[in-house]
Amino acid sequence: MADVSVVVVTWNALPWVERALESVRGNETIVVDHGSTDGTVGVVREQFPDARLIQQENKGLGGGSNAGMRLAGGDWFLLLNSDAWATDGALERLVAFGEAHPEAAVVGPKLRFPDGRLQRSVRGFPSLWRLATEYLFLRKLAPRTRALNAFYGNGFRYDRPLEAEFLMGSVLLVRREAADTVGLFDEDFFMFSEETDWCYRFRQAGWKVLFTPDAEFTHVGGATTKKTWGPMFREQVRGHIRFLDKHRGRREAERA
Repeated sequence: MADVSVVVVTWNALPWVERALESVRGNETIVVDHGSTDGTVGVVREQFPDARLIQQENKGLGGGSNAGMRLAGGDWFLLLNSDAWATDGALERLVAFGEAHPEAAVVGPKLRFPDGRLQRSVRGFPSLWRLATEYLFLRKLAPRTRALNAFYGNGFRYDRPLEAEFLMGSVLLVRREAADTVGLFDEDFFMFSEETDWCYRFRQAGWKVLFTPDAEFTHVGGATTKKTWGPMFREQVRGHIRFLDKHRGRREAERA
């Protein structure tokens, strides 16, 4: 298997971070902690002494991932949320798929909630209409239609490989060569939409973003953000507007 460097950004990541790190043990692992006060740092030091631990001020998910990737030595970066973990053999299958598709900058696996339910991770780039279907709850009127659900990947069934616009950033395998060509995360996106912007830049540069159902990871979802959802919701909205301002123009952002 090609060399993989795992980057995990933590902020009060117990109890899930132990399972996340255990699932990728044996690969170069870099943990970037943003001021945890719940014992996360102690757990990482005691139970995962081979992991490289960086402690820094909170620079957001993109900024933390960047700090880890700058120190990583692998051909691939696995960006793994602290509440996500690989099932048996999933990382190897994910990398094999990436190696078989040299046009791919980003490869994402099938995600499941801990109870086994599918977690929809395929996304469409924000637009004024797509944001309206989300924030005005229009998609609830016809949840199976493509017109009202493009923001969530047009109702894709997740049973075959797919070229996506972008993938939810809970688990992303990123080719170092591609990251070297377009740069790392834009740290103006503190949290939310940093992966949206990155995938957009990869695609603009001629790379592909691919989903494969052949590798499965479990993702709790919201383990950190639910603790402070009010500020996180505002940051999510800001991320969408930042994306429109950067890639669609100020007028479109103002309309949104």
